[in-house]
Amino acid sequence: TRPQAAAAADEEADPAIVKQLDDNVIAIIFGCFPPEDTMRMRCVCKKWREAAKTTIVPMADFSVNSVLNYRAMATMTTALPNLMQLSIGGPGLFHKYIDGEDPDEELAAETATYTPLDIDVISNFRKLRRLNIHGGYGLNGRYPTLFNFPLLEKLRISLCCNFKWELEMLSGFPLLRELNVKYNRFLRGDIGSLNVLKHTLEKVKIFDCNNVKGDFMDLADCPRLTVLNLDHTSVTGDVRDIGENDFPTSGIYRSPKDCNWWQGLSVSAHL
Repeated sequence: TRPQAAAAADEEADPAIVKQLDDNVIAIIFGCFPPEDTMRMRCVCKKWREAAKTTIVPMADFSVNSVLNYRAMATMTTALPNLMQLSIGGPGLFHKYIDGEDPDEELAAETATYTPLDIDVISNFRKLRRLNIHGGYGLNGRYPTLFNFPLLEKLRISLCCNFKWELEMLSGFPLLRELNVKYNRFLRGDIGSLNVLKHTLEKVKIFDCNNVKGDFMDLADCPRLTVLNLDHTSVTGDVRDIGENDFPTSGIYRSPKDCNWWQGLSVSAHL
């Protein structure tokens, strides 16, 4: 295993050589390990702690689904800030994330005695590439700080019953390539607002979000869009409006007789 290999390497290494290693070299070595291992190795000495702060963490998912993991993540925001992938789930029994803007008042009252945790700390992960927010009643209201990661490429939000946000907030992810949203009743916005990301978006999947509106043809000139799935939203449109220059990377067969898989006013297609 990686920890055993690291331990063996430590046993065989000449301590004098290890001490001579530049901080940048140590950071590169740390970048070969998942975040949990690097957090342990940084405890060796001050030099290694400083190296961890500049380590580019490999694309390994770290999931926050308990108070223990939340505390580890909160430490990582300063000790290992170059995390690139993160999953945020419910914090566990009798805990919640601090209520956001415009929270559901009934839920806020029901959870008033819960221990609050600060979700805004994840804003320190400025190199985040993938973010997954999922499940339960951990989030209540609107959290603008969760929509400001300039390098984010993939965003997934699912089963967040009281998480309030608008499609327009995605402008805080200028490099976003993939958007996957499911069962988010408080998501609102016009599908056309995604045009601000027209030069990066490749896959858009929004499922069972009835407050998402607009015409899917507003995305017709997105040059890289290959997947568009808008099932159970309020988005409208007619596949027969697709012209020869629309959805240029889709490879879709543009013929009126091929419209039977676009059901009613729901839009669902792999372009």
